[in-house]
Amino acid sequence: MKILLMYEPGAEHLARLQGAAPKADFVVAHDEEEARSLVVDADAVLGNRWFYQTVDAATRLQWMQSNSMGVDLILERAGHRDFILTCARGVYDGEVAQHAVGLALALARGLPAFRDAQHHAEWSRARLRDIGDMDALILGWGGVGQGIARLLEPFGTRVQSGRSDGRHSFDVDLLFLALPLTSRTRHLVGTEELRTLRQGALVVNVGRGETLDTDALLAATHLGGAALDVFESEPLPADHPLWERRDILITPHVARSIEAPPFRWEPLFEENVRRFAAGDPLLHVVNREKGY
Repeated sequence: MKILLMYEPGAEHLARLQGAAPKADFVVAHDEEEARSLVVDADAVLGNRWFYQTVDAATRLQWMQSNSMGVDLILERAGHRDFILTCARGVYDGEVAQHAVGLALALARGLPAFRDAQHHAEWSRARLRDIGDMDALILGWGGVGQGIARLLEPFGTRVQSGRSDGRHSFDVDLLFLALPLTSRTRHLVGTEELRTLRQGALVVNVGRGETLDTDALLAATHLGGAALDVFESEPLPADHPLWERRDILITPHVARSIEAPPFRWEPLFEENVRRFAAGDPLLHVVNREKGY
């Protein structure tokens, strides 16, 4: 059994992987060319790096373990190739939820508007909003969405979850998007949904950029602001009109931030390697039909 790592493992992590599958041959790719050569006869691949570029060369791949929650790009590149795909579901839920609520608080408290305060001769106070007085809708009721709800609870925010059948009300003050990208969620929030939001409503997206129609957002003049960590085109082009909007807070896809080893997904990788070697069911298998 050959298991290809698309990352440089630390010594302790590699030792735990080898202990989880003593009969497996673990190989490490150090660049894209090496990855393309090693993936040809790999039974399993761990990690995203270079996988998109080389999956077409795999001839006997049975399983791929992603170190991301979102797998839309992997599914797009993999096409109809028949292998089990598992993701890092749950590993970063808390961090992404914190970022989402942080963005909502920044909007509600008007923090972006104060960045130019130093240029004003007069020191003045402003009436700000309290998210505890708001009704919120969370679209995407996975780990991130539920994490957002838990963080909002102490504030007193009234939360409703978005239903998969679409039967929910957009008559709210605060809209969170924590959705995966699938054929059903692409531009799920567009002109009509944004129009239904209350006057001065706030929009926060930490899921996938394509789930929100950017043109519709730019045209929705009744909103109080938006905070986006994800975009339909990344990195966001320098000439994109979003940059010109003072009421839109932008962060560069950092809700899940860069890590230094040991990575948070290492225990998941190790457990799934043990299960793969033993023939046991893997954790966090992606439903290809649903796209997550």
